[in-house]
Amino acid sequence: MIGAIVRRVGWTLLVVWFVVTATFVVTAAIPADPMRALLGPHGTAEAIVRVRAHYCLDRGMVHQYGCWLDRLAHGDLGESYRSKRKVGELIGARLGPTAQLAAGALVLQLAIGVPLGAIAALRRGRWPDHGALLIGLVGQSAPPFFVGTVVLYVFAYRWGWFPLGGYGGGGWDRLAHLVLPAATLALAEIALYARVVRGELLEVLSEDYIRTARAKGLSERAVLGRHALRNALGPVVTLLGVDLGALLAGSVVVESIFAWPGLGREVLQAIFEVDIPLIVGVVLVTAVAIAIANLLADLAYLWLDPRLREGA
Repeated sequence: MIGAIVRRVGWTLLVVWFVVTATFVVTAAIPADPMRALLGPHGTAEAIVRVRAHYCLDRGMVHQYGCWLDRLAHGDLGESYRSKRKVGELIGARLGPTAQLAAGALVLQLAIGVPLGAIAALRRGRWPDHGALLIGLVGQSAPPFFVGTVVLYVFAYRWGWFPLGGYGGGGWDRLAHLVLPAATLALAEIALYARVVRGELLEVLSEDYIRTARAKGLSERAVLGRHALRNALGPVVTLLGVDLGALLAGSVVVESIFAWPGLGREVLQAIFEVDIPLIVGVVLVTAVAIAIANLLADLAYLWLDPRLREGA
């Protein structure tokens, strides 16, 4: 098992390096001139040359990449072209709100999607099953920008149950501001989790050991909780690892709709202004978060399924 963990960590580091390097190459190849975006249309030729040298942009892409790796080795993600602040400081200020939004969405996905899928499996062919499938179809068909606009209009503007947007002041106020954007992010994944749990649980419930557990006189709740549901949650654990990275990287639209001050809005502005250090820094942090989440998911999968531990 230790060997399997070491191999996973090695592959994780390789994937992070590849993703960040590819992002650096693609971003540096953008035809837009970051110095023009930084100095504006009235920047003089002398100022452009001086700023290019300051930001290590006066040579080729290989040299720029080497400068970036050198700074990274010293724990420095560079300096934002736009704000002149350290990239690490900018990301640190925005990472907390995005992490809170991602965590809220994951909690809703698990709290609603897993029970919904279990109910659909236990009531197969009945109205709860059809209702869960309908919710899944609607949830996966509606894009986040549409869902966010609708829930903001209905629940915040018309009914006034939640704030119209923003981050809130902390405590219950922060939680009230979090509900609508987290629900918007979670809706499509709730549907996916429900479908995955339903399919896995139907397969598990047909296994011999489930029939044996029932023959021993265990209650249906005990059979479901101790035996069936645990073995059906493997794919859900895998989805959690993938979803965490997707939520961290893909919340741009939702953060914009609800004026949530997270990484999504920051990187969108950085793309518009060709702020290469900030773009690459956000990608690096996101890639590391995805890698750690997938590593934890693999370890949880090993814990849930003893057969994998034997093979590792």
